[in-house]
Amino acid sequence: LWGQDLNGVGPGNGNRPATDFDPNNCSRGNCERRAAYLKMATDLLVDDLAWMVAQWVPGGEAREGLIQGGSKNGLSTIVTGMGSLSYGELAGQRMQLGLLLHDPEEEHDCFSDNTHHSHYYDAMGIQNIYLGKYRRINGSMVEGPGISALVAAASPEVDKNLRDQLRTTMSAMEKLVHAAKNGEAYDQMIGEGNDSGNARVQAAIDALTSQTRGIEQAAAVLQLASVEFEGSDSLDNPEAVFK
Repeated sequence: LWGQDLNGVGPGNGNRPATDFDPNNCSRGNCERRAAYLKMATDLLVDDLAWMVAQWVPGGEAREGLIQGGSKNGLSTIVTGMGSLSYGELAGQRMQLGLLLHDPEEEHDCFSDNTHHSHYYDAMGIQNIYLGKYRRINGSMVEGPGISALVAAASPEVDKNLRDQLRTTMSAMEKLVHAAKNGEAYDQMIGEGNDSGNARVQAAIDALTSQTRGIEQAAAVLQLASVEFEGSDSLDNPEAVFK
C-alpha cells in the first residue's frame, strides 16, 4: 500500500501512487496483481479482527480459557503479557535493536513511517490494562476493574510507583509523537549521528525498562510466582546483536 521507503534515515516515507493499483491507468505495471493482493490482504485483516472479537465475547475460546484457568492463572497471563510487551518486545526488539544498529529497516512501520504511533499505542495499551480504563475513538471512557486496584490493596506503594512509571513512559512516547509530527520521523530519530533523536528514543526505552521492573514488583505483591517476561538480546546481551 505505502511502497518501500527508500530514503534510509533521511526524510520521507514510502510513496506509492494510487495509479499503481489502477489497471485502467497503470503507472508501473502489475497493477491488477497489486490490486488483487490489496483486496485479499484487506479481507484477511477483516477476517482476523472478526476472529479476535469472537475469541473474547462471552463464551469465546480465549475468554473461557482465561476464566476456567482460575483467577491466579488469569492474572499471571495478563501480567506476563504486560511485562513481555513492555520489555522484550517493545523496549527490546522494536526499539533498542534498531537504535543499536541505527537501521531504518528495524523500525516497526518501515514503509509508512508511522512507528511513533505504533509504539505510543502499544505503551498506552499496557497502561490501559493496568488502570482498567480505555478511551474510545469518540472520546468516551470505558472503565472497569483494573489490576491497579488489586495491587493497591496489597501494596499502595508498589501501585503508586507503577502508576508513576507508566506516566513517565507515556510522556516519553508523547515526545516521539511530537517529534514525528514536527518532521522528524522515527527512522531519522534512530539514525547514526542524530544525538538528540537517539536520546529521545533511548529515554522511552529506559522508561519501558523501568516500568517493567514495576510490573515485576506488582506480580510479586500479587504472589504470581509463575510470571516470566520475554527478554531481548538487544537489552540483555547487546554484544550478541553484532555477532
